Amino acid sequence: MTELVRPWRGMSPEQRVAERRERLLAAALEVFTAQGFAAARVRDVCAEAGLTQRYFYESFADKDAAIVALAQEIVADLVTAVGPSLEGAAAGDDDAIAALSHAVVASLTDDPRRARILFVEVVGVSPELEDIRRAVIGGLVEVSRTAVAGAYGEWARTSLEIELIARALVGAAQELLIAYIRGELPITQDELAEHVGRVLLRARPIIAALATEHTPLTTEHP
Repeated sequence: MTELVRPWRGMSPEQRVAERRERLLAAALEVFTAQGFAAARVRDVCAEAGLTQRYFYESFADKDAAIVALAQEIVADLVTAVGPSLEGAAAGDDDAIAALSHAVVASLTDDPRRARILFVEVVGVSPELEDIRRAVIGGLVEVSRTAVAGAYGEWARTSLEIELIARALVGAAQELLIAYIRGELPITQDELAEHVGRVLLRARPIIAALATEHTPLTTEHP
């Protein structure tokens, strides 16, 4: 039996909840970056969204849950943006590396608030949020590892060297993006993307050599 849906202004109850959630996330992006996450209050987010606190708690348990959802959305958009060029970049294709670096920079700095949420506002808030932030970094590392495995072979999925390289590249890109959105780098967005691309290129011969050797380090200790 088909469930009866009573639309309101052409929207089902589920669609209305989803629409309010998106409004709240857009408001949280503005409030958390304008005021700083620590100083922002739930009622500030609701005022920005034009909704009551009742609707905030319909979608989020608390302020921490809202910034987690926001960070997850930003990461999902980033992964989608880099997807088409990821495997080619892992294989060392120059054009794919250039496309990847521009996709990363554009996804996070076309609206600099997105980079600020991901790399600044979630830092040091609480142990729970720090665990989530580290999980985000781990997720980006896994995306990189999967791309390398697709280009060079399954050995990359368990290679400690590939994890070290991926974490180093994620960390380097993160620091460059933070410095850029803080106005510490006198460069354009395109120049930043080109530099990120050069950083990625430095990893190409290392990964190619590892693929040839097929003798990755292990995590075992004597």
